[in-house]
Amino acid sequence: ENPAVDLEADRVAAVQKLGENILIRRNARLEVQGSGAVASYIHTGGKVGVLVEVGASKDTTTQSEEFKQLVRDLTLQIAAASPVCVSREAIPQALADREREVYRGQVPAGKPANIIEKIVEGKMDKFYSSVCLVDQSFIKNPDLTVTQLIAERNKSLGETISVRRFVRFAVGEEISS
Repeated sequence: ENPAVDLEADRVAAVQKLGENILIRRNARLEVQGSGAVASYIHTGGKVGVLVEVGASKDTTTQSEEFKQLVRDLTLQIAAASPVCVSREAIPQALADREREVYRGQVPAGKPANIIEKIVEGKMDKFYSSVCLVDQSFIKNPDLTVTQLIAERNKSLGETISVRRFVRFAVGEEISS
């Protein structure tokens, strides 16, 4: 989905220039598919980096200041709120199943099955609002979700804007294979 780029020549050049051994543990490259934009953001003294692809239905929209501000806000959101994926549909099934089991285990014994499921689904909604970008509260205005923010921009721009994908790297985080 987010292919790595061969940076070996750049790494060797940096090692020669700096005289320090450098190891590139991970990287990603995003290219715009159709209309839209790819934006980057480096946060907290270079400790967090974000790439995001935001789609639009019209090429002209990507030139508007309102669209550009939305994209900047989305990179900031991803850096600050650490979502795992764009939407609920993108959550790995194993992760969702694991969370459901944890929540079922937290329900006091003796509750009817239908009540247990309602409690679990309520906890899952809270889980989704923390790990899915579009379900998160917008950091600049917590009264809005990211979905609501995008819907506002769609309305004002007469557009169909969507977050297609993102990559977020933080220095020192564990790397999954």
